[in-house]
Amino acid sequence: MSIHLNPIGFVDSPRKEKKDDYWAEVISVIQLDESVFNAEAIQGIETFSHLEIIFYMDQVLPEKIVYGARHPRNDSQLPKVGIFAQRGKSRPNRIGLSRCNLLKTEGTRLYVQGLDAIDQTPILDIKPYVQEFAPRGTVFQPTWISEIMRNYY
Repeated sequence: MSIHLNPIGFVDSPRKEKKDDYWAEVISVIQLDESVFNAEAIQGIETFSHLEIIFYMDQVLPEKIVYGARHPRNDSQLPKVGIFAQRGKSRPNRIGLSRCNLLKTEGTRLYVQGLDAIDQTPILDIKPYVQEFAPRGTVFQPTWISEIMRNYY
């Protein structure tokens, strides 16, 4: 099976290179493709505080994609875990998912804070964050993930 997706827009970000940490203060603009969308496409989105952004990590080279296990951040001090047991960028389909704050909208532009996508990243979808879709029950995770995420945002 083959799936074909078209970007709905692109990120305009001050972050030009791939870095793992300090995304909290980064303010980016998502510019929708105006040949397809107008401001009606995001009408009402300003009533939400947060968005979930699905994007394509197009700058990950195909030879860097991991199909098995690896040490997160290539740090041998961390346990070797499968690519689907971590949030690394070298994923088989190079799809990223990020939750960020919506600051404002202007026409077909969304101003967001904390989006961990670099400049010119293709956007695949935008969804408002809805509390009812948050995990139900107790959330748990290994301590190593909390350690590497300490400075992420």
